Amino acid sequence: MKLYDTCAILNLQKEAFAEKFLICNLTFKELEHIKSSGTKDEETKWQARQALHLFDFYDNYEVLRAKVADDLLKELDLEDNNDSRIITTAYRYYNSLSDEEKKDFKFITSDTSCRYNAESVGLPTEYTNAETLDDSYTGYLDIYLSDDELVLFYSDVIQNKKNVFNLIHNQYLLIKDYDDKIIDKYRWDDEEGYVKLTYVSVNSQMFGKISPKDDYQQIALDNLAHNQISMLRGPAGSGKSLLSFAYMFHLLERGKIDKIIVFANTVATKGSAKLGYYPGTRTEKLLDSQIGNLLESKLGDRIAVENLIERGQLILLPFSDIRGYDTTGMNAAIYISEAQNLDIEMLKLALQRISEDSICIIDGDYETQTDLSTYAGTNNGMRRASQVFRGEDVYGEVRLKNIYRSKIASIAQKM
Repeated sequence: MKLYDTCAILNLQKEAFAEKFLICNLTFKELEHIKSSGTKDEETKWQARQALHLFDFYDNYEVLRAKVADDLLKELDLEDNNDSRIITTAYRYYNSLSDEEKKDFKFITSDTSCRYNAESVGLPTEYTNAETLDDSYTGYLDIYLSDDELVLFYSDVIQNKKNVFNLIHNQYLLIKDYDDKIIDKYRWDDEEGYVKLTYVSVNSQMFGKISPKDDYQQIALDNLAHNQISMLRGPAGSGKSLLSFAYMFHLLERGKIDKIIVFANTVATKGSAKLGYYPGTRTEKLLDSQIGNLLESKLGDRIAVENLIERGQLILLPFSDIRGYDTTGMNAAIYISEAQNLDIEMLKLALQRISEDSICIIDGDYETQTDLSTYAGTNNGMRRASQVFRGEDVYGEVRLKNIYRSKIASIAQKM
């Protein structure tokens, strides 16, 4: 049997409920305090709220009560605080077990001090690292090679398809010299090996010819061309939506797709005042929101957007209405805008709408632009989709680095 302390519950969340476990009643008090604490960050408060919801949903746990006046604290040389009282509660329970039962007991914590104190009183202890949000994956790997190493790379590594850099399927390799200049670019394919990049631009009447402004935009275009699901990440002004729409209209005007469907979650900008009720039809309301602003800025004006809607080439669908939607037979490109403002269940629902004859582009920046705390951290759908889909043959991801909108936008990124 495992007994979890508060930190472990916060970090493990649903994973802790996979099997029956023990909890001290003080953990509930701590979670209640954390969820509304003025000194905790939004991510930690969200974790506390989620943990409390899980206790309401599951019933596979037993609550042990801590003693109000506990002489054992002094006997074990522990300070009088909640962590120590949880440890003494675990200590009493552990020592009430038979020798055989003790073999299955573990005190689980994510706190270093709590771990040390639990071990010091003889409790079998398991330390679970606080979950770190792995945002290091960008979809590409930069490597630096000398002239001699380049010769070996071209003559041996590429020729023999040696994955010496541990790339995953559809991850890019950017080869740099020691002056930090990119001299070659490849996409790793589990069957073909290193695929040299050749895709460099898209053309459409709507956007004209769009060529990449840097190597990262080039691999983003290659990513769009080779995957059924593409995720483009990066700061505002880095070209995520421009490249996405340019590519979708490139396909639309050539009859490769029949329509563009925009899934929109119209969340107000973080910290902004709410304007209240918007009159009009569903489409009119969407066009009056941030998705309307995005479409008008990319497609020219509102009349151009409305004409595309009237011709059935553009469909706007709010997340509130996508349950039950099925793109089968539509031959469509699904564009999920501002995807950082989606939790795991919402983005999961959206991706479950995608049929075999459709593609999907996920656009957003979960590192800096999340507008509601409920979409932050480990509950962020975009972050979770990245973790789940990486390496799948239908998926590719690129994080754009450079801001091109304006000098002002580039400077503002530092704020």
